[in-house]
Amino acid sequence: MATVVEHYEKHLAAYYSWLFGDFSAAVESNRQFFILHKLLPGKSNIAIDLGAGCGFGSIALAKLGFKVLAFDLSQTLLDELKSKSGNLEITPIKDNILNFTAHCPEGVELCVCMGDTLTHLESFDDARHLFADVYNSVRTGGKFVLVFRDYIFELKDTDRFIPVKSDSNTIFTCFIEYFEGYVLVNDIVYSRTPQGWKLDVSSYKKLRIPADWVRRELIELGFTITFFTKDKGMITLIACKNN
Repeated sequence: MATVVEHYEKHLAAYYSWLFGDFSAAVESNRQFFILHKLLPGKSNIAIDLGAGCGFGSIALAKLGFKVLAFDLSQTLLDELKSKSGNLEITPIKDNILNFTAHCPEGVELCVCMGDTLTHLESFDDARHLFADVYNSVRTGGKFVLVFRDYIFELKDTDRFIPVKSDSNTIFTCFIEYFEGYVLVNDIVYSRTPQGWKLDVSSYKKLRIPADWVRRELIELGFTITFFTKDKGMITLIACKNN
């Protein structure tokens, strides 16, 4: 079993943007989400993207006028972000998202943690630590956006095999195993080579984080939940710091 960093750098990063399809469309989808929920630049224009990956969220935020600090542990994905961001005000930072406060200035207006990044943390204590740091970093009236997958509902039998994406040269399938408090995600890739089909497999853990637990933790810190939804297995939550 690989660590999260090993899994991305040695296995998933090479396929990551391909899995999402058209890059510009993914950025635009995020941009429209931010506009819909009035997550727009204000006084400081500073936004934090935790788990920025190849830049779907960071580029969308920067196009709206934010100055973005983009955190990720995958240098491959940060390099892709940099290559696609042009002259936008995005600063890629390779570091654990739990260390983001060491890099961020005062007066953060918006913090986003999307793309299922939250479940990559090693423990619920790490999640609590992250939430508290976000609360202490954003200004009064600042917002925190979380998007993560709901692994509480347990798939059974052959439903645990998920055909993610395929084309004439690549077949990407995911197999999920469920355990107490976490899932084991097995990413299975067949790629066509001159010698025939090549199989690559890598496995890593993700936390099974209940949405109600996240809501309680954020409210106890002083956040107000302003938006919450579950759609196609993804949980989206927006919280506001009131004071």
